[in-house]
Amino acid sequence: MESTVLKTEPSSEFSSIQKTLESFIATRQSLVLATADAEGGCELGVAPFVHVEGAFAVLLSGLAPHTRHLEHEPSAQIILLEDEAETRQPYARLRMTLSCVVTRLAREHERSDAIFELMQARFGSIVPLLRGLNDFHAFVFKPKQGRFIAGFGKAYRLDGLSVVEHLRG
Repeated sequence: MESTVLKTEPSSEFSSIQKTLESFIATRQSLVLATADAEGGCELGVAPFVHVEGAFAVLLSGLAPHTRHLEHEPSAQIILLEDEAETRQPYARLRMTLSCVVTRLAREHERSDAIFELMQARFGSIVPLLRGLNDFHAFVFKPKQGRFIAGFGKAYRLDGLSVVEHLRG
């Protein structure tokens, strides 16, 4: 069976899907990330995030395998998922997958300070505790490409966080 890709034209459907994507991101608090070790083994984990300047910022411990993997290969896959309690049909569950370029910020970097502040505003008193631990660092996941699944027949290719194509099978 051959699949086709239809370019999404700027239309009310396009605007609606882009707004759905933006709303979806705004209502998520954590992402699932996948990193690879030097031998190609995969590690999965969950991290709270803040969405800032078109990217996803997380705090990771230097003790986490992800941190070591990202030092070796600064790229990762992430997924945001609709909560199962909100999902009427698991096969049509809203989800977004992204390939990202990852940057680790030095703790003294002003952008790192801003991320810690945003994380504290969103997640509360645990963040100053994490900031006090020298092994926690801010990482920025900049989306390159991905997919947004908004239901049956509603699969879209993303360029960064922009909906660019409607995928059809």
